Formats: sequence, structure tokens, C-alpha cells
Amino acid sequence: MKFLAAILPLALFALGACEARYAPTTDQRDGQLTPSSGDAPAGEVLLPQGEFRVAGADGVDVNLGHAITVSIDDDTIALASQCVTPRWTYNYSGGTLATQAIPDPICDRGRYPAEEAAMAVFDAPKIIMRTPENGWYIAGGGRSITLFSQ
Repeated sequence: MKFLAAILPLALFALGACEARYAPTTDQRDGQLTPSSGDAPAGEVLLPQGEFRVAGADGVDVNLGHAITVSIDDDTIALASQCVTPRWTYNYSGGTLATQAIPDPICDRGRYPAEEAAMAVFDAPKIIMRTPENGWYIAGGGRSITLFSQ
């Protein structure tokens, strides 16, 4: 029992070291994504850049006959799912991620639920954080998606 009492503080300290260092927080006053003190240094991008696959939407695995992909560069988010190809510009203003849809024609077929979720998330992103599986969880507009690098 004394041994357990001795190692418990060390175990808790080790678990604390595993926290995401630059995970943004949500400001409870307005629900906006706001870096807290100790979060990303000025100029560091909180939204991950690169090529991603949408692996989950609203907590459910995406199992379509094709992949839904997301490409994020320094100022643009591009979603691709067959002929559904919406894009957004984005920037950080006062620590808040703001997106603006780029008006482009999109095919006139119906939308899969995962496409609707991704579009809602990028229309109004609120939460961006790493997952334990080394993916990205992004939520906003009442929806959520999980991304993994390609």
C-alpha cells in the first residue's frame, strides 16, 4: 500500500505530461476557438496543414465506396468527395479561426451525411484538437469530423 501511495503522484505527473501542448480551448463566453495562455506561440498554425482523409463524422466511421479528402494549406481548406468540392479560405483573428466559403459551383447530387458534417464543420469551426490515435477532431456548426493524414 505504501508503494502505491509513493508511485501515485509520479503516475499522475507522467499523465499530465501527455497533454496536447498546443490544443486550443473554447472560450465559454462566446463558444469561439481561443488559444489560452501557454497555447501556440504567435504565428503558429492551429489548423493542421496537409492532406487528410475524413475517417469519421458525428462519431460514426465513414464507410463510403470512395474517400472524402481534405487538403489544408496556409490559407485554404479544400474538401473533395467525388464531384462535391467545396473550398474555404481561413485565417486567425484575435485567436479565433474564421472561415469563408469560396463560391464555386458544386455538383447537384444529394449529400452523404459525412459530406454534410464536413461542410458544417468548416463553415463554422469551433474546436480543433488532436486525438489519441494521432488524428484531428474538428467540431463546429453542430457537427464533428475526424481527420487522419494520408
